[in-house]
Amino acid sequence: MSLNIPKNTSILISRTDNIGDVILTIPLSYALKKQFPNNKIIFLATSYTSPILQYIASIDEIIEYDKIQNLSLDQQQSLFSSYHIHTAIITFPTLEITQFLYRLKIPFRICTSHRWYAWLYANKLVFFSRKNSNLHEAQLNFKLLKPLGITKIPTLNQLQEMYSWKNIPSPPTHLTNQLDKKKFKLIIHPKSKGSAREWGIENFIQLIKNLDPSKFQIIITGTKNEAPYLDKLFNECPDVLNLVGQTSITELLSLIKTCDALVAASTGTLHIAAALGKLAIGLFPSIRPMDAKRWAPIGKNAIALYQNKNCNLCKHQPENCQCIQSISPYQVLDILAKHYPLKNNSVYE
Repeated sequence: MSLNIPKNTSILISRTDNIGDVILTIPLSYALKKQFPNNKIIFLATSYTSPILQYIASIDEIIEYDKIQNLSLDQQQSLFSSYHIHTAIITFPTLEITQFLYRLKIPFRICTSHRWYAWLYANKLVFFSRKNSNLHEAQLNFKLLKPLGITKIPTLNQLQEMYSWKNIPSPPTHLTNQLDKKKFKLIIHPKSKGSAREWGIENFIQLIKNLDPSKFQIIITGTKNEAPYLDKLFNECPDVLNLVGQTSITELLSLIKTCDALVAASTGTLHIAAALGKLAIGLFPSIRPMDAKRWAPIGKNAIALYQNKNCNLCKHQPENCQCIQSISPYQVLDILAKHYPLKNNSVYE
């Protein structure tokens, strides 16, 4: 029997991990807002990912977990009582989060049954396995909506329509002044903070060297800590625009919205670009559960590149992941030529 959500109450989506995971959870808010238009949709996230969520039309409120986790229980309960949360959907279950929502006395707490602590601290368990499923991560999230009467798993094409952005600002002047309006603006995000298998700096260098600098502006993004690993790229490709460590999350979002395409491994930056409808070219290993079938970017112009072969090195030697590193830069070039042909119908020098 489906839960009855009373009017003037809220539904909480909890996802307190990385940007890419959060981006792939956003469609839940769209589906819930459509099913329960008179209820608020609240997202429990971190202060790191909340700057993106504030521009999603289907999310009414955001609670930043890291800013409230050290409050007293009385203070936390007082805060949450003002939101009148009826049901919490725990998409990324941890013992800490599940126990936290239990202590707040949220009436209904939905969680996968595949965590021992869910049996103690959640009261609506859904039986499914992410590890052995052939569904995409964004589709798997929808399994958790079953107690709310939403049983249909959307197709990947339907998921594309579930990103409704609002009021994304333009990039600040210090960024726009560096962008060339006459050129095709391609963002390259070479690193992943260790969260994904990587394509390798040599492949990115070869890609950049095969793009005509008179037609392409290449923009390199990443975190400040990744800068030392990119010295070789900047030495061999001096014409690129180096924005590594120079953008906030909001600025990165606005930059991606302004540019034409992005190339990256399975990172949050890739998923942002895809959700914005940009040409987002993702580079993936073949091993499950890190493969494109599970984590491909979702968007009308999103493309996942991978080698259709087994790769034992993926698991045991992640830094030497041959299946992703053997993806040819010319495969990326061909996609650029196909989707954004220039006057001479070629992106090659």
